[in-house]
Amino acid sequence: MRRINKEDKLLIFGLILILIVGFLVFYPVGYYRISPGVAKTLAPMVKVKAKKHPIEGEVMLTAVSMREARLFDYIYIKLFKPKFIELRPKPQGIDMNEYAELMLEMMKESQLKATAVALKEAGYNPEITGKGVKIVKVLEEGDAYGKLKDGDIIVAVDDTPVQLLTDTIKKIQNREVGQEVKITVIRNGKKEDYQLRTLALQENSDNPSIGVFVAPYKREYKFPINISINAGKIGGPSAGSMFTLEIFNRLTKEDITHGLKVAGTGTIDLDGSIGRIDGIQQKIVAAKKKGAKIFFAPKGNSDKAKQMKDYGIDIVIVDNVEDIISYLENLKG
Repeated sequence: MRRINKEDKLLIFGLILILIVGFLVFYPVGYYRISPGVAKTLAPMVKVKAKKHPIEGEVMLTAVSMREARLFDYIYIKLFKPKFIELRPKPQGIDMNEYAELMLEMMKESQLKATAVALKEAGYNPEITGKGVKIVKVLEEGDAYGKLKDGDIIVAVDDTPVQLLTDTIKKIQNREVGQEVKITVIRNGKKEDYQLRTLALQENSDNPSIGVFVAPYKREYKFPINISINAGKIGGPSAGSMFTLEIFNRLTKEDITHGLKVAGTGTIDLDGSIGRIDGIQQKIVAAKKKGAKIFFAPKGNSDKAKQMKDYGIDIVIVDNVEDIISYLENLKG
C-alpha cells in the first residue's frame, strides 16, 4: 500500500481548501445583499422637447446595490455587521426575472407620474389614468394567499378607488405592519371584498405588504409636451421625486439647482406627495460619494435619514414635490 507523501498531502489540502472557498463564494442562501449603490445624473436619461435654458447643476437619482447573497456574505454580515450592508430575504414564489420585470414596470409608471406632476407644476394639464391593477402572483407567505387569485383586478383599497400601480401599493403601505387593509377586487365580472392583514415580507423593510405582485391594468396617458425617459435597467418607483425635479427644471426659465449637485429619493403620487422607500441610508451614502450637496428624503423615512445628519451632506426631509421646489428656490442668492 502506497504511503501519502508530503506533496500529495499538500495537493489534497489545496483541493479541500479550494472546495471550501468555492462553497463559501458560490453557495446561495436565499437572501439578497443590500449595500450602497449608485447616484446617477438624470440629464442624460431625460429628453424634453421644449425651449432650453442653461443648467449648471445636476439632479441625481440614487439606488441601492442588490445582488444574490452567498454563504460568505451571510457569515460576514451576521458576524461583523458592516455599516450600510444588510441582508434581505428573497421573495418566495417568484423568480428573479419576474421580480426584475415588476421593478421595471414600477419604474415606468413612476416616470409617467413624475412627468405628469412636473407638467402640472409648470402650468400644463397632463392626463394619466388607469383602471386598477392586475394581480400577477399571490405569494404563499402573505395573508392574501388562499383569498386573492392571480388575475384579480384590484379596484379599491379601504373603499377608495385606485387607478394606478404605484398608487395602489402606496395605499397598502400607508399603515403600520400588522394592520388590516380592505381590498376590493373584480373577479369574473363581480366585485369581492377581502379584509387582509399586512406583514413585512422582508427583514429590515419598513413597508407592509399583503403578499401579492401586481401589474398596471389599462393605463393611459396624454402629455402636452413630448418627454421621454430611459433609465436603463434601474427598476422600482423610488426615483419618482427626482425625475419630477429634473423634468420641472427643464420646463422652467431658471436653473432651480443653482449649480449644485442635488440627489434624493421617494415615490411620487399624482398629487405631488412623496412616499417612503427602502434603503434610505444606503442611498444617502451613494449620493455623498458622488459629490451631492443636498439629499431630499421622504418624510416617511425621516427617522433613519436623520441618523445620517453628520455624514457630510445636507439632508432635507420633504412631504411633497412643492417642498423640494420651495427649498431650492429659497437658496437663490
